[in-house]
Amino acid sequence: MRKFFLNALAFAAIASAVTLTSCSDDENANTDGGDDLGTTVQLSGTVSETMTLDASKEYVLTGTLTVPDGATLVIPAGTTIKANQGFDKYILVAQGGRIEARGTADNPIVFTANSDNASAGFWGGLVINGYAPISGNASGTTAATEVDNNQMYGGTDAADNSGVLQYVELLYTGARSSADIEHNGLTLNGVGSGTQISNIYISEGADDAIEFFGGTVSVTNLLAVNCDDDMFDFTQGYSGTLSNCYGVWESGFTSTEEDPRGVEADGNLDGDGPDHTPQANFNISGMTIANYSEAQSMQDAIKVRRGATAHITNALVTGNGAIENLIDLTDSKGGANTATEMSVTNSATQLTGTLINEDGEYAGVEVVAGNTGADNSVFGWTGYEFPEATAPEVIAEGNLPAEITTAMALEAGKEYFIDGSVHVKEGGSLTIPAGMTIKARQGFDSFILVERGGKIYADGTEDAPITFTADSESATAGYWGGIILNGRARISGAGDGVNEAATEVDNNIMYGGDDNADNSGRLTYVRILYSGARSSADIEHNGLTLNAVGNGTQISNIYIAEGADDAIEFFGGSVNVSNLLAVNCDDDMFDFTQGYCGTLSNCYGRWESSFTSTEEDPRGVEADGNLDGNGPDHTPQSDFTIENMTIENLASAQSMQDAIKIRRGAAAHITNAFVTGSGAIENLIDLTDSKGDAAASTEISVTNSATNVTSAEINQNVTYEGVGIVEGNAGCPTTGFGWTGYSF
Repeated sequence: MRKFFLNALAFAAIASAVTLTSCSDDENANTDGGDDLGTTVQLSGTVSETMTLDASKEYVLTGTLTVPDGATLVIPAGTTIKANQGFDKYILVAQGGRIEARGTADNPIVFTANSDNASAGFWGGLVINGYAPISGNASGTTAATEVDNNQMYGGTDAADNSGVLQYVELLYTGARSSADIEHNGLTLNGVGSGTQISNIYISEGADDAIEFFGGTVSVTNLLAVNCDDDMFDFTQGYSGTLSNCYGVWESGFTSTEEDPRGVEADGNLDGDGPDHTPQANFNISGMTIANYSEAQSMQDAIKVRRGATAHITNALVTGNGAIENLIDLTDSKGGANTATEMSVTNSATQLTGTLINEDGEYAGVEVVAGNTGADNSVFGWTGYEFPEATAPEVIAEGNLPAEITTAMALEAGKEYFIDGSVHVKEGGSLTIPAGMTIKARQGFDSFILVERGGKIYADGTEDAPITFTADSESATAGYWGGIILNGRARISGAGDGVNEAATEVDNNIMYGGDDNADNSGRLTYVRILYSGARSSADIEHNGLTLNAVGNGTQISNIYIAEGADDAIEFFGGSVNVSNLLAVNCDDDMFDFTQGYCGTLSNCYGRWESSFTSTEEDPRGVEADGNLDGNGPDHTPQSDFTIENMTIENLASAQSMQDAIKIRRGAAAHITNAFVTGSGAIENLIDLTDSKGDAAASTEISVTNSATNVTSAEINQNVTYEGVGIVEGNAGCPTTGFGWTGYSF
C-alpha cells in the first residue's frame, strides 16, 4: 500500500496529531489542507490500519470515508466533522473495521453539515457493518449495504465488535440517491453485541433517525429530533435492546414520507422472508414518542409487523400532534408475532384511529396508565430543550365566542350555546370533549364555521357522543344553522386546479385551493339535530357542509337527524366520511358537487313513515360534477366512491324523486347499495339531466327491495355498462349506529 497522501503544507500542520499509516491518495483516506491550513482537514477515501483525528482540527468530509477490515478510525472527544453536501458524503465502517468515537458529556463528537443553511438530507450519515446474524434462508446470511452494494454485512458472530460510539451527535443526515436508496442518521447493519453505542443525538435527519438491519448490538440513551421517516426502525432479524430512547417531532415539523412512525419493526427484510431465520425479536425499555407538530400526522406511534416480536416496557406516547394509531400490529405481509409484549401509556391528545389495531389476539399488549417513558435528564449534554404541549385556553361557560383565533377548548360538565355565528379562524382550533351537548339558539345565523386553516376537534366516543342540537324541546327541522368546514382542497373551476369559491351562507369566507391532504381537524361520534335554517330558497344550511375539505380531516360516526335541506353536502374536496346515519332530512340525504373526489362508506339514509319534505325534488343521492351544472368544462369534475349504502323511504305521504341521481358530468363508483322501503320512489337510478348526464365511467351496483318504484329502475339516455340492478347487496349494516340512540 502506498503512503497516506498529504500536500506538503498540510502535512507539517497535522502530522504530529494524526496517526497516518499506510494510506494513499487515490484508494485510501485523504487529508488535504483547507483554506486555513493547520486547522481544517479534508477527509475522504479509505483508512488503513489506525487513523486518529485531532480534536483541535476542523474536519471536512469531502467524499465517502471507508474504514475497511483491519482498520480503525479513532475520533477523540470534542472533534467536529463537517460534511459537504451530497449522497456520497458519509462514513462507512466495513465488516472487520472499527470506529472508536469516545465523546464525553462535556465534549461530544459532532458530525454535521458544512453549511450554516443546512436542512435534513444535506449529507449521508454514519453506517456500521458487522458480522452478526441477519435474517435469511440459512445461518450466516449476508446482504449488500443499501448505499453501496459492494459492501456486505451479516454473518454468524453475534458478539462481533465494531468499536465504540458514545456522546455522538449526527445532524442533517439522510441524503438520498432515489426514493429507495437513502441514508439514515445511524445505520447499523449486522452489528454485533461487542459494539458499544450510548448517548447518541440524531436531529434534523431525512429518512430514519436509526435503523437496525439485523444484528445484536444494544443502544442506550438515544435522542431523535425531527427525523423525516421513522424515529426507531428495526428489521432483518434484529435481536438487541434499545433502552432510554426519546423520539420527538417539534411544532412545525413536516415529513416527506407517506407513513412516518415512532417505531417501525419488521421481522425480516421488507416482509419478503416470512420463513427466514432469525426473525426480529428485540427489546425496548424506557421509550417516549412525542408528536408536537400541528402540521404532521404520525401514521402509528408503534408499528410491529411481518413476523417481528417486540418486548416493549415503560413506553409513553405524548404530544398534541395527530397520531393515527397508538399501536398497529397488522400488515398485508403479516402481522406481529403473537409473542409480542407491550406496556404503553397514551397521553397524546389527538389519537385519530385506534389504541390497538390488531388482527389476532395479543394478550401481552396493553395500554396502561402510569408509564413515564424515557428519562430526559440524561440528554442534558445535547443542549436540547424539550417541548411541552400548550394547553388550549378554556372557554368560559355560556355562549361560544364569535371568533376563535387560538387554541381553545370547552370544559366538560359546563353548558355552552351557539348564539350567532362562531368562526374558527386560520390558526385557531376548537376542542370539544366527549359527552358534551351544545345547544343552538334559533336562527339562520346560529352556526359554527371552521375557516381555512382553522381546526375543530370534536372527539366523542361510542359511550359519550358529542351533540349539537336546538335549545328548545319543541324544535323542528331548520331551527338553527349547522356545522360548516372550509378547507384548501381542490374544487372544480376554470383555473388550473387552484380554484376558490365563496361559502353559501357567508360570501366573505372563501374555500378551495390545491391541497387535497389539507386537515380541518376531526369529527367522530357526533350528532347534529334540527339544523338547516335558511335565509332564502337559495341560501340555506345543511346539517354538515364540507367545502373543499381535505383528506387529512377525520370524519366518522356521524348522526344527522330532522334537518332542513341536505343531511351532508360535499362541495369539492377529498375528505373521506364513514359511518353516517341520516334520518328525516328535508332534501337530499347525501349530496356531492363541485369536483368531490373522496369516499363515503357505511352510510344509511332514512325517511320515517310520517316524514314530509318542503323540497321539490328530494333524493337519496344527488351528485353533480360541477357547481350547479354551469361548468361542464371545469376541472376537476366530481369522481367519488360510495361503499355500503342503504336508502330507505318509509314515508306514506312523501315520494322520493330519485334514490340515486348522478348528473352533470359526475362519475360515481357505488358498490353494495341497497334501496328499500314502502314509500314511493320515482326512479331507482337517474343518470340524466338537461345540463349533462352522468360521466360514462359511472359504476353502480344496486339491489332494489323498494316496493313502490313508480317510474324507471334505470333512467338513462345511453347505456351505462357499469350500472346494474343486482341481487344480494346488503347495504349499510345498522349495528354500528347503536351509539346514536336511534331505533330502526
